[in-house]
Amino acid sequence: MRCRSSPGLRGATIALIVLVLALCLGKVAAEHDYPPGSAPAAESDVTEVEDACSPLVEARSILSSLQPPPHAHLEHKIGSSPLLPSNSFAPNWPDGLGFHHSEGPLATTLRLLPRLLTLLSPTTWLAYVSQMMGNSKVGSRGKVSKKRRERVERMLALLQDAEERGCEQVWEMRGRMRMFPPRGVRQDLPAAYEAYKRYLESTGDPEAQFVVGFFHATGLGGVQRDQGKATLYYTFSALQGYEPAEMAMGYRHWAGIGVKEDCLAALDFYESAAESTYAHFASGPPGGRTLPLSPSRLSDSFGGIYGPHASWASTGANAHRAAVKASSAVARGETEKEVLEYYQYHSDRDTHLYTVRLGRLFYLGSIYFHPGGVSSGAEQVGEIPQSFAKAKEYFLRVARTLWPVDFEGGDASKVAGKRKMSKEMEESVREPAMVAAAFLGRMALRGEGGKPDYRRARMWYERAADLGDREALNGLGIIYRDGILVNVDKQKAYQYFQAAAGQDLAEAQVNLAKLHLDRNEINQAMQYLDAALRHGSPFEAFHLLANLHSNTARLPPASGGRPGMCGVAVAWYKLVSERGSWTHDFLGEADRAWARGEQDKALLGWWLAAEMGVEMAQNNVAFVLERGVDVPWVSDIERRSEEVMMWTRSAAQDNVDAMVKVGDYYYQGISVAPESRYERAASYYQTAADTQSSAMAYWNLGWMYENGQGVPRDWHLAKRFYDLSYETNDEAYLPVLISLVELYLKSWWVDIRSGGMIPGLSLFDAEEDAPTTWERLKSIFHPMPYYDDDEAGIEREEGVEDFSGSGWVPDDLQGEEDDLFETALILGLGALVMGLV
Repeated sequence: MRCRSSPGLRGATIALIVLVLALCLGKVAAEHDYPPGSAPAAESDVTEVEDACSPLVEARSILSSLQPPPHAHLEHKIGSSPLLPSNSFAPNWPDGLGFHHSEGPLATTLRLLPRLLTLLSPTTWLAYVSQMMGNSKVGSRGKVSKKRRERVERMLALLQDAEERGCEQVWEMRGRMRMFPPRGVRQDLPAAYEAYKRYLESTGDPEAQFVVGFFHATGLGGVQRDQGKATLYYTFSALQGYEPAEMAMGYRHWAGIGVKEDCLAALDFYESAAESTYAHFASGPPGGRTLPLSPSRLSDSFGGIYGPHASWASTGANAHRAAVKASSAVARGETEKEVLEYYQYHSDRDTHLYTVRLGRLFYLGSIYFHPGGVSSGAEQVGEIPQSFAKAKEYFLRVARTLWPVDFEGGDASKVAGKRKMSKEMEESVREPAMVAAAFLGRMALRGEGGKPDYRRARMWYERAADLGDREALNGLGIIYRDGILVNVDKQKAYQYFQAAAGQDLAEAQVNLAKLHLDRNEINQAMQYLDAALRHGSPFEAFHLLANLHSNTARLPPASGGRPGMCGVAVAWYKLVSERGSWTHDFLGEADRAWARGEQDKALLGWWLAAEMGVEMAQNNVAFVLERGVDVPWVSDIERRSEEVMMWTRSAAQDNVDAMVKVGDYYYQGISVAPESRYERAASYYQTAADTQSSAMAYWNLGWMYENGQGVPRDWHLAKRFYDLSYETNDEAYLPVLISLVELYLKSWWVDIRSGGMIPGLSLFDAEEDAPTTWERLKSIFHPMPYYDDDEAGIEREEGVEDFSGSGWVPDDLQGEEDDLFETALILGLGALVMGLV
């Protein structure tokens, strides 16, 4: 039983809803003049509703047929590759001609011929020319065929018929269709809002409440922005268990949007959403459902917000992320299709390692996978059409080289042994066959590519486990833990899990933690869960740790509670609910729409996910708006404020590039008071610099300290930040060098102008009582002994004294009218020095 932080508020809200429902029911009874103690005829009402809504059956069927195929978003990446499953975009020429497994130049030519013809086709060149012309208008999707127009007209007529019959469900369908229309139907957000509002007059559907709340929260479609109404609709929807609304309310309480910041209230909502997500995960096959492909930010495909090598997203350790590697590969002209063809080329020459890799790619549905093991999933950025049948074909091709048959004489109780071969031959095939056997066991256990076959699952797992495969050891642990075709034996399961965990398999470490939690051994469980996080567990470990931390956060301090753990629990529940997006994948659907060229649907989907607190979606919305994509439902006046708001929310979730971007907006005086713009900008740059990962943040701070904008002018701090910029990213060598030359020249110029009162930077280590640049310059023309000011009885002018060496300049030495002249002079001197060098 979970504790709630504000049961009184929750109880009052629920009581209010019950009262409203009671009043509505009483009104309905009065309007229909039901006798006291009687009720309407239920069966008659159901029949009437079914009759009234009968046109919706055909309308939904037509709408489904108008939607793009499941893999339409991959056509621009994969096209007519002969490696695709048979139900994909093009026929498999080598298979049809009998050359699929053949070697030699003819087979290779036949495999590459479809690609060559596609590249040389007029359609490809026309599409390329159209793309180069730069049509960036949202919603332009090409011509609509006559047949499609006829189906659209038929669907709209059926909806009108259902409305005239009094079917209330028609409004829900109209609202969804107007928000995410198929090709041939115009997107109409005001009509969508009105449809959902009309639908709520007859029902309390949580999805409709969430959508109406979204319109009030964002002001899209001409709806008046009202955070109070948005919170109200979100709350009603969340109390019915609708996960997107729970996530939206959790994010609002966490960030203080429309409500007061309340970590425990956010914890309640996010915990409820995460528990529903985890229950859906656990309802799948043994080991849980396969995780959806991990999304990535749209800006990552461009190398980051500021481009490759300049953005935090593409420098340092981030340069090794799949999204950045994929963008670099595209820049080099490499595609997923070429990767598959390369692997297929080596597989056809009996290179078993590449055959297993091909099987893994088709099993996961992506060429980029996470390092935590098979259960950790893969990246959406390298998505290919998933095919369990093709994966099984590749795995069997390798496994059969070591185990030619499954059972001896067809007797399922006698597992066949290995093929007899030389030691050298066995060693060459041992590792790929082991991996293939482990995958075959997993597929048989989970029923992937066919019905579950537990006997064969155990057979393949045991074969791979004998060779030491960690996935197979973990799979055998699941079999004995859950009692699949064997008696439950948790001790034996523990041994298998421990053997797999010893090879750093994250899923096995999570399974060990579960066994310890069953015995209430919290400390041992947390050790395994922490290890699982380090080794790449993206889902279960976060959920279990969030459960432990949420219990601790809710306890009073006198009972051993730690309120400070609330933030950790919220962050991890948030991650779980976002990662397990099986039932509400707004972000993934938007990514697929963007890949198909349906930018209007993509932007709206990202905006919905942004309201749910998904940082990637917030980043995508801001990035699209900043790039000037034409959005008919966002006015030019609102565009900039929406950009800043989305960048700010992304920055609040620790996106370093977004922090720098918000600093840039404030530096330019956008969405901030002019008198405080430099201070606000410096604060964001400093926050980004504190992560020690943004060269641009360091450089911006160096510039601000050099010019005294928002911070005191300080030559030494400016130099330090410039140096840190280069240390963070050595590709910043040239801009840092130019900035340092300019900084030194400027400090010497101020030193000369101030008569030595404002010391400049020294090219060498500073010595005690060393003369300033001005004094050295004077000594060339008028040698004289050097005296300390105190010894000579000279008093510095008030306001000019600077014992710290910061280089602060009084107002009379730093007029704005001289800035342009000084900058030009300094840059000229710098260019002269560099030319002489």
